[in-house]
Amino acid sequence: MHMKTVKVTRFDTASLVGILRPLYLAFKEIEDGERTCFDLSSVSFAPPLFILPLVAYLKSTGGSVSGSSPVLQSYLDCIHFPDGIDSVSGFEALAQSSKTYVPISVLKKRSGAERERLETMFSSMVLKVLGASQASSAIHYPISELVTNIIEHSKVEEGYVFGQYYPRKSYLDICIADCGKGLAGSYFDELGLKFSDTEAIEEVLKGHSTKMNTERGFGVRTSKRVVCEAMGGEFMLLSGSAVLVANKKKQQLVTLPDFHWQGVIIAYRIPKPRGPIDITPYLE
Repeated sequence: MHMKTVKVTRFDTASLVGILRPLYLAFKEIEDGERTCFDLSSVSFAPPLFILPLVAYLKSTGGSVSGSSPVLQSYLDCIHFPDGIDSVSGFEALAQSSKTYVPISVLKKRSGAERERLETMFSSMVLKVLGASQASSAIHYPISELVTNIIEHSKVEEGYVFGQYYPRKSYLDICIADCGKGLAGSYFDELGLKFSDTEAIEEVLKGHSTKMNTERGFGVRTSKRVVCEAMGGEFMLLSGSAVLVANKKKQQLVTLPDFHWQGVIIAYRIPKPRGPIDITPYLE
């Protein structure tokens, strides 16, 4: 069977929007579910906002990558690309050594207690990598809320999370992704509501859950506030053809032409906390 090849262009890592561009250019070339070989020969490095959607896509379609430089390939091997780690024991083996990354973690819907332990270990490893135990609630909250909600609402068995700390730039990038129903699909399946991708993101930001008989919304709105307002970071939510980009000063919701992500991608970047951070003013 013929496999399409897509060449990945270089990343501008100054902002999440700069990373989104190569992701957009690569995936707009692909029909939903099309088996694809991603040519990485032009990139010497790849950030979480690209790596994790790539993992989710490869695992759901059976595609591949080619052309990785030895340095990039060595990094991909370290972070357990593309298979990730899906067990507590696998995580425990890694947690002992000091690193700047928290490996690609596969969170399975069915294994409730095991998944929660894995999620807790992921958060703890993020704290260790950041060296920011005094800001633990600010670090834990968005990971816990966003991971749990993505998994619960996705209608697929697996979701993925991955983090990388950049010591020289003193910031942490985290990405969470799945290839599920997407937000608009979840609102339709659960509540019979027909929303465009943009409208679905607007509903999530209002705190309206996609689940029947649920008071509480996604936790996305509060997580965004913790990331942007409490921590001075950047936040991105992408579903279908719509993407929300936010920081402390502004937020923008746009439609991406000729692009459709089957599921949800959330990415955020936070500067290394320099002291305690009180998130209680942002909790609803």
